[in-house]
Amino acid sequence: MEKVNEVYLIRRVKEKQDMKALHELLDRYRPLINGAKMNFFIRNFDNDDWEQEALIMCYQSCCTYDEDRADNFGAYYRTKFYNHLRSLLRYELAQKRTAFTKSISYDNVVQKNLIKEEVEEMHITPRKEMYQKFIKKLSDKEVIALKVFLGELTIEEASQKTKYSRYQLLQAKARCKAKRIVLNSHRGDKKTIIIFVEFI
Repeated sequence: MEKVNEVYLIRRVKEKQDMKALHELLDRYRPLINGAKMNFFIRNFDNDDWEQEALIMCYQSCCTYDEDRADNFGAYYRTKFYNHLRSLLRYELAQKRTAFTKSISYDNVVQKNLIKEEVEEMHITPRKEMYQKFIKKLSDKEVIALKVFLGELTIEEASQKTKYSRYQLLQAKARCKAKRIVLNSHRGDKKTIIIFVEFI
């Protein structure tokens, strides 16, 4: 009776694209899928990925299964599923993709504090009004330090024209950063902040 039921489910999937029948078949072969998880390690695969690949291969197996030529759908499905997993492994292990296998996600890098998110925001161009608001908060000396950063003056030219020492300009740069942090904390919007890289 179970053989008839299985054939009926396969026909429902093949002819009517019956998802209920497909899921019932998948549940019957859950031990096969769990065995594949034990035998194959595929990088970054979670349970949802395994479920999806098993479902896709179960559907393809139903569509290509020939009742007259094959006695056992389970063996047929297992062969197709395992061959598919081997193809995924070959793709992952291919020599030309070694850079991908050594990569880690940006979220993991930030979460583990390997880099700070501010580094990624350094090249964001501030909006005009924000920039003007920031400039108004700077002293004359800090404006000179900012001009050095922007390339309008070299540090030597700034020292000669203003009589500020290199040390004073370094201090002015530090104050610029502090004022930028205060401005950012008031806005509470980390994505549109003004960020200055080390420029001296």
